[in-house]
Amino acid sequence: MSRDYQKLKALEDFRVLDAPQLLPCPPPPLPPTEEQMILRMLVRPKYGPFHIPPSLAWLEDTIRDMAALDHSLTGIGHSWCYVTVRHGPVTTKTDDEWHFDGASFRTTLIPERNYVWVDHTPFQYKLGAVEFPHDFDPNKHNLFTYADQVTKDSPIFTTWARSWYLINPFCLHRRDPNTPKDRPRTFIRISFPDIEGRDVNNTHNPLLPTPAWGRDPVRDFRNQLKDYDA
Repeated sequence: MSRDYQKLKALEDFRVLDAPQLLPCPPPPLPPTEEQMILRMLVRPKYGPFHIPPSLAWLEDTIRDMAALDHSLTGIGHSWCYVTVRHGPVTTKTDDEWHFDGASFRTTLIPERNYVWVDHTPFQYKLGAVEFPHDFDPNKHNLFTYADQVTKDSPIFTTWARSWYLINPFCLHRRDPNTPKDRPRTFIRISFPDIEGRDVNNTHNPLLPTPAWGRDPVRDFRNQLKDYDA
């Protein structure tokens, strides 16, 4: 489904679920030999140059290439840029749950764009229609669990490993729950949101003087949402 990335995101946009968009991009360079766990590190402010720290020097050309690609696909020239790299054993759990990236409605925003690559056991996604009742409120009700409930009989699709995909906020996806925990895995996500990610869990970039945020949006917002009985 074609999306207007310069249009403000609305609940109506989630009525039709998107597939991840396969991109004809070359693979990233080989990752470092040592384990690397970087979560949503800011590498470019919305109106500023890139600040690539030594820990991400191996990925710098790819980050810049994805920024140029995002500009060409969306026409958006100024966005925050965050990088996530998980290179090592799989330890996180919440990624195994069905979810949307960048689906929060606390602030009115244009859709964020996430460019994702994984070396093995790629992620899964669902397609279909989601009808929302008149009293559904994404600031009170959990959009993730509701979409999962209403698509419980929908087939589950799997992406290709070692391929770049664009995931927008309207793509319901998860990491394959059968991803082996004892096999090292490389996951890369380069994100372009319209707002600064003030999250206490973000990995600090030593080249940027951003403050240490005390805000935990998962704990303070997402975990406070109620399930809507579909």
